[in-house]
Amino acid sequence: MEGNGHSQTPRLKDGSSALTEWIMNSIADTKFSHATLADWPKQLDLHRIQAQFESPAWIVSEHQLTQNAHSFAKFTGECSRIYYPVKTNPSLTVLQVLAKLGVGADCASQLEINMALLAGIAIENISYNTPVQDVLLCERLLTSGANVVMDDIDALLELQSEMGTQVFKGKLLLRVNLLESIGYANKNDHQELMAHGHQSSKFGIPAEDLNAVLEQISLPVSGLHVHVGTQMDNLHSFEHAIVGLNALVDTLEARGHRVSEINLGGGLGIPFDSNQDFPSLEAWCQHMLPLKKENIQYSVEPGHALIGNAVALLTCVQTIKESRGKKWAIVDVGTDQLTKVTLLKWPHRILTASGEELQKGNDAVAGPLCFAGDTLNDQVNVGHLKKGAPLLITEAGAYTFSLSNKFNGRTAPKWLLLKSNGELIQSMEKESLYDELHHVRYDWEVIDGVGNPLPIALDKVKQLSSTYLYTTCEADRFEYLNATKVSDNHYQYTVRTTSVVGFISMPFAIRIVGDAAIVSILHRKGDQKKAVSVWGRRLTIDCYQQIPSNENFEFTIGLSETIQKGDQSLQIARFKSSCGRCTGSIVITY
Repeated sequence: MEGNGHSQTPRLKDGSSALTEWIMNSIADTKFSHATLADWPKQLDLHRIQAQFESPAWIVSEHQLTQNAHSFAKFTGECSRIYYPVKTNPSLTVLQVLAKLGVGADCASQLEINMALLAGIAIENISYNTPVQDVLLCERLLTSGANVVMDDIDALLELQSEMGTQVFKGKLLLRVNLLESIGYANKNDHQELMAHGHQSSKFGIPAEDLNAVLEQISLPVSGLHVHVGTQMDNLHSFEHAIVGLNALVDTLEARGHRVSEINLGGGLGIPFDSNQDFPSLEAWCQHMLPLKKENIQYSVEPGHALIGNAVALLTCVQTIKESRGKKWAIVDVGTDQLTKVTLLKWPHRILTASGEELQKGNDAVAGPLCFAGDTLNDQVNVGHLKKGAPLLITEAGAYTFSLSNKFNGRTAPKWLLLKSNGELIQSMEKESLYDELHHVRYDWEVIDGVGNPLPIALDKVKQLSSTYLYTTCEADRFEYLNATKVSDNHYQYTVRTTSVVGFISMPFAIRIVGDAAIVSILHRKGDQKKAVSVWGRRLTIDCYQQIPSNENFEFTIGLSETIQKGDQSLQIARFKSSCGRCTGSIVITY
């Protein structure tokens, strides 16, 4: 096998140990640079952020995320060949930053695909990969130009039956489970949960069965996929993977498939505190670049190494308890957002407001939840901490928010974006009580407290109804005084309201922001007038306080990207009043 002018390596034929032996011998003496903890969290003014936004709050560093993406692009050649696993952290704040960089998305469901599209990730930069494939979704994605990764022969045959000889724009890749795996360099208690490339895992077509699978399918296969595992600390595993897939290219091409793509998945780990040792992202690229094969495009699906150190979680000490000589600093976030930390016992670095890491000791930082395992770190010194002190949990971007839960009635924190220019903005409000599916989706039980149905006279209904809503709200009027396109997806409006009541009612607010949302969408499309039907599919609105009517009302409309399904388009319009007392969103189809 030739690759970029480098020395030949043995072809993978029958699973002999020659491949692993070659890797081990060729790099046994190679030194790699070590990953370091991120510096940006130390620069934050936690007291100011706490005073302005309150805790808990997720903070995303646009600069760190951009730097990580550009580092991976040194290997892939371009950001569009980086497929970010949405399951790692499905925050729209994260997805929008990545979309602007041109990064793609690795999705396991229609919901993840929709989130990626709404954030602005192009359909051709989406890859669909899940243990149980929706075959009809696979067909739609392939015909739309997306990538689909499969390893289930029954699903492949069903897809083949559905598609027939149909030519598709997308790429079909086969996920492979290689014959030999090197595994982790340092043993830990959780490897059975993370070793996705292990021979005993449920993922991938066994390499020794690949020929038999290829005999059954006539669909054109464009590439191969592998994923060695999560939080991998061993460069040998990645090198084994790329060499193994490079060798298998010949197997596919011998059967007439034009292989142009190798997807190496993700898995490169990062340190969560100063005691952990992982190869740096630069070392990973340095080791992998010489193993690339000519005429093949390489893709990756990084999770921890892309988003892990670009997100931190602001928290605050709620109380200090002392029991039998051990102090407990109880903070306002725990297993509700940091399940991976508390249940898997993976403590993260915790910084004080001075930017210093909590030192080793016999005390603990614990969450507010009602079970003994809700502990973030039980080997630190908290003697200097006081009630109200802000703390920052770093390297918290991967598999934290995505595994969040509602235990003890906890709701999701707000999101803050630290932009590359140093500006800190709130990108998403905290979850409220009324966002709970228990409330918005529940059909309240009909309790038989009357005995028999009791008709209500219509004149009684009229006496009980709101005169304003029943009749006089029709007189409510508004007039546009100012409309400004601030950016491609951001509009500002000022309207003059006229109402028979002294406040803007919720129905009146819906009329105002609904019409402005339609204006914004059609203007962004470039339409000269409204010539299509536009309708709302879902509305959420919060009116925290009464907003005076009969005066100027200022608000903004922020638009998502568009999801196109056939001849229908879908967008989400997010609206906010300038006073912050009226917010919500409308799902609009046209």
